[in-house]
Amino acid sequence: MEEQILKYIKRWHKGRQRAITYKELAKVLRINERELRNVIALLVTKGEPIGASQEGYFWITCDGEYQIARAEIISRIDKLRQRLNGLEKGWEERQVPQKSLF
Repeated sequence: MEEQILKYIKRWHKGRQRAITYKELAKVLRINERELRNVIALLVTKGEPIGASQEGYFWITCDGEYQIARAEIISRIDKLRQRLNGLEKGWEERQVPQKSLF
C-alpha cells in the first residue's frame, strides 16, 4: 500500500499546484481515508517529501513547497500544545488538595 500511494503522488501530484485532497486520493486508490492518512504520515516519517497544505497532498518539488509543508506541521504541533496546556490546566484546577492524616 505504501508503495502504491508513494508512486501515485510522485507521478500525478508533483508540486503544490497539483495537490490532491485526502478524500479524492482515498477514492482513486480505493482505500479507507484514515488508513490513507496513516500511511502518508508513515511515508513522511520515513523521509519521503510529501507535503500537505489546505489544497491537499503533493510531492514537494522546491524549497517554497517544503517551507509550506513544514509550516503546516508546526501549526499542528502548536495547536496540540495548546490543547495539552488546556487539559493540564483544567485538570490541575479541579484537583482538591488531599488532607493529611498525619
